[in-house]
Amino acid sequence: MKLRNREVNVFSMSALDLFASAMGAFMFLAIIALPFFPNTGSSPESISEIKKELDAAKAESTQTKKELASAQKSLEEAKQELAEGINKYPIELVITIDISGSMAVPLQRLKDAIKRLTIEVPKVTREFKIGVVAYGGDGKFITVPSVVITKASRAGFIQQIDALELLPGETDVPEAVSNAMAMFSPPNDKVRKAYVLIGDVGPYEMIGSRSFDIYAISEAQANILINSGRGVQVSKNYEAEILNSVSSFISGNKLRSVMAMYTGNATRRGDSSYNIIALTKPHSIPFFKAVSKKGGADNGHYSEEPSEMLSMLLIAVLAAS
Repeated sequence: MKLRNREVNVFSMSALDLFASAMGAFMFLAIIALPFFPNTGSSPESISEIKKELDAAKAESTQTKKELASAQKSLEEAKQELAEGINKYPIELVITIDISGSMAVPLQRLKDAIKRLTIEVPKVTREFKIGVVAYGGDGKFITVPSVVITKASRAGFIQQIDALELLPGETDVPEAVSNAMAMFSPPNDKVRKAYVLIGDVGPYEMIGSRSFDIYAISEAQANILINSGRGVQVSKNYEAEILNSVSSFISGNKLRSVMAMYTGNATRRGDSSYNIIALTKPHSIPFFKAVSKKGGADNGHYSEEPSEMLSMLLIAVLAAS
C-alpha cells in the first residue's frame, strides 16, 4: 500500500496565517476606534432641530440684510444732506496771518493750502469768497481783498497770494484782526463764515503790551526766563480787544466758525526771533486757544502744526454752521 503524502505546502499555510493575522488586527483596531465614531443615524428629533437652526439662520440673515440696506440708505441720505448743506449757502473765509521774519514755513504752507482750497471748495458750494490780511513788522500790512473765486478771478487772487513776503519787525495783531473782521460781509444768516488767525506771538510786541522791552533783554536773562518756563510779564489789554472782536463776529453771524493756529513751536534756538517767541510762549499758546474757543465746542478749532494747514482750513470752512 502506498503511503499518503503528509508533506504540508508551506506557502499555502503562510498565506492563511497572514490573512488571519490581518483580520485579527483589523478587528482589534475596529474595537479600539469604535467609541470615536459618532452615531450617524438621524432621529426625527435631531432632524427637526437642524431644520429649526437653519430657519433661524435664514431669518437672521434676512434681518442682517435689511439692517445693512437701512444703514446704506441712511449713509446716502447723510451724504446728500451734507452736500446740500454745503452747497446751500455761500462760504466766506478770511485769514489773518503773521508774516514777520519767523513765519517763512507757515506762510508757504498757507500759500499752498489756499491754492488747493480755491480749486476744491468751489466744487462743493455755489459761492466761495476768500480774503487775507497779512501783518508784518513795524505795523505794516498786506491785504489781499476778499474776492469770489471763479475761473476768471482765481489767477489774479493767487498771484497776490504768491506775492506775500516776510516783513520782519514788531507786529500789531489787534489792528490786523480788526481789519480782517471788516472784510466780512454784513451779518447774514444765509452766509457761512469762517475766521482764521495764524501766528507765533500773541499781541505782546506793541508799546504798552509788556513790562519791559523784549528786544533789549540780554541773552543771559532771556535764557534764564526761557529755561524756567516763566517767560516775560505781558499786558493782557490787547488780548481782550482781540477776543472781543472775535466774540462780536460769533454773536453777529449764525453760521460761523473760528480756527486759530499757533506756529511758535517751529522756531528753533538760534533763529533771529527765537527769544521773542520763547519768552512770550507761556502767554501766546493760551491766547490762541482762547481765540479758537470763542467758536464753541463744535465750531472752534486749534492747531500747533503748520503741516495741518490745509486740513485745518478745510475744517474751518466746512464747520461754519
